[in-house]
Amino acid sequence: MDKEKNGHKRVGMLLLSYYLNDARVRRQAESLAEAGYDVHVVSCGDAQKMNNAQLLPYEVVKGVHVHFVPLLKKRGNKFRYMYEFVMMTLYGAVKLARLHYQKSFDVVHIHNMPDILVFAGLIPRFGGAKIVLDIHDPMSELFLDSYHLSESSLLYRAISLQEKLCYRMATRLVTVTNTMAENVAKKAGQDSDRIMVVHNFPHFPVYTGNRTWPYNQESLVLLYAGTVTEHYRLDIAVKAVAIASEKIPNIKLHILGGGSRTNDVLALAAELGIRDRVQHTPSVTLDRVAEIMRSADIGISTHQGGIFGDLYFSTKIIEFMSQGLPVVSSRTRTIHQYVPEEAIFYFDPGNVEDLVRTLLHMRDNPDRVLEKVRASQDVVSRYSWNHEKVRLQSFYHSLTAAH
Repeated sequence: MDKEKNGHKRVGMLLLSYYLNDARVRRQAESLAEAGYDVHVVSCGDAQKMNNAQLLPYEVVKGVHVHFVPLLKKRGNKFRYMYEFVMMTLYGAVKLARLHYQKSFDVVHIHNMPDILVFAGLIPRFGGAKIVLDIHDPMSELFLDSYHLSESSLLYRAISLQEKLCYRMATRLVTVTNTMAENVAKKAGQDSDRIMVVHNFPHFPVYTGNRTWPYNQESLVLLYAGTVTEHYRLDIAVKAVAIASEKIPNIKLHILGGGSRTNDVLALAAELGIRDRVQHTPSVTLDRVAEIMRSADIGISTHQGGIFGDLYFSTKIIEFMSQGLPVVSSRTRTIHQYVPEEAIFYFDPGNVEDLVRTLLHMRDNPDRVLEKVRASQDVVSRYSWNHEKVRLQSFYHSLTAAH
């Protein structure tokens, strides 16, 4: 890769989240900056910094120029989502236009959700920039699943229409898994091999210690790390802990992350009489996540199945494995495609009893747990950001070669 030549190439990115807490976007932006690209990211602000008047409008983080706008991403109902979608499109359009006017972008890289952020790149596009739409989540399936819409509803049809329109506006489409590439290709009317897959694999240092399982002597700690919304079904985990506690008296659940269902999940724990067994940590910096993972005994992903769940891939599963944790996960299509049975403990999505049986089986068979932990290290070696970084840099080299 010709880093000196790439230094003349300018990339703009736009996302509806706080850049410093968005691992996928940070990995991509920093990888491009490392390859010599001049990368500018337009990001939401951070609530704590904005409340304390500490948020700078601009800073450089690991070679990436980050421009913050005065908008917070708050998880709420669909009306809040729509407000944020519109406002970030407007803020992004103005900021990207100004940056493009100062010095032209070669590429504008839009991270969904929402897809309509692609409209924020119109002025740079008319000025010759190529538009990359990076589809983290399938919007129509997510709204269909989260808000129990029918396919004939006006909102679902509007979202499906904007997906197709936005996909066609982009020069190239990028997504996160092979199953998502098939889904995107069908909507875009393209062959799936035209969709660039950049997996959201972690960039954690791999833990190589040799420990006896369970790792904690006084308690059996289950860890969930991620967003707490309806789709991720933390109620399943709470109910399973309540039932399993009759036979595993020292079982606990640590929830790392927040979301629209956090209060509901904690209220359920209190209702079931296990609030003292559930620890909630709203958020931590990315560099502390690995440390917290190593303090647990089991990593869990209790996401639901269905039209969205079958397309979903949990990066946290690979992160758990990289820190030597055995993993229990819902058996859904994409995850089952990527992670073989010998490396993980699967249970039927939404089935509390099956999850309890799995936890009891693990408690009673520590040698089997360690066998799966060892097998999972082969998965970790294949699914790392180092491989994806090379693919991303090569993709950008080809994309900007004609500029």
